[in-house]
Amino acid sequence: MRCLNFDKSSCYYWSSLFFYVLELPLYLPRRLTIPDISEGKWSKPFAISSASLAPILLAALCSTQGESIDIKANLGIFLASIIVGTVLGTLTFVLTKHSGPPRKFQFPWLAGGFLMSIVWTYIIVEELVSLLVALGNILGISPSILGITVLAWGNSLGDLISNLAMALKGGADGAQVAVSGCYAGPLFNTLIGLGLSLVFAAWREYPNGYAIPGDIHDLYETIGFLMGGLLWALVILPKRNMEMDKSLGIGLLAIYLCFVFLRVIKGVGLLKLGD
Repeated sequence: MRCLNFDKSSCYYWSSLFFYVLELPLYLPRRLTIPDISEGKWSKPFAISSASLAPILLAALCSTQGESIDIKANLGIFLASIIVGTVLGTLTFVLTKHSGPPRKFQFPWLAGGFLMSIVWTYIIVEELVSLLVALGNILGISPSILGITVLAWGNSLGDLISNLAMALKGGADGAQVAVSGCYAGPLFNTLIGLGLSLVFAAWREYPNGYAIPGDIHDLYETIGFLMGGLLWALVILPKRNMEMDKSLGIGLLAIYLCFVFLRVIKGVGLLKLGD
């Protein structure tokens, strides 16, 4: 309300400055390590810094993944990353221009930007999971309950909004795209996300096997409800001539609510299965 007493442009300036300063600690490290060759965001100094610092960030991330710390191996990785970063930064300084992004050999830039975006996503997700576990310990809430509620809803909120908008405003084609996204998104997360995570986890424990932490019955329950949702759609859709109606939606919502209810009552200790 105090902004009403000032000029609109002045109020907009100070509010923008406030949010810019607030976002800077989160924005600047990513800007310094993620290559970006888009026309609107091209900056040669940032390009040099991203080419130089990205290998060092990767080395720092790799050195923190093992349970046992090998000082000599980590030192060698850091030295190699510094050398690689210096070479890449020098090449960027020599081969790029201030006036615009490079027009040739864009694939290394795009691949590097994609890789570093995944790295930052991994870092943020790792911190978010640690925060949820700490919050659960403080409040006495099971981490599994936080995982199937706060983390799952937050991770899927963007897909939910985009699919709803596509289905409501995109016509028949938009609805088809939305339905495809509803199944393709979780499929990608399950096969690629979980697959890559297990590959890296098993590689870190090699030559020993990787034991999945937690209760194996929880995994069976999750897979069972997932298969139940798929089977429900597989049964209802052919009966309705592949037309989606409220019976399909009500059934899927009922399956999900049963899943959440079962996990919550298990998390609070009201039900014990598999003991």
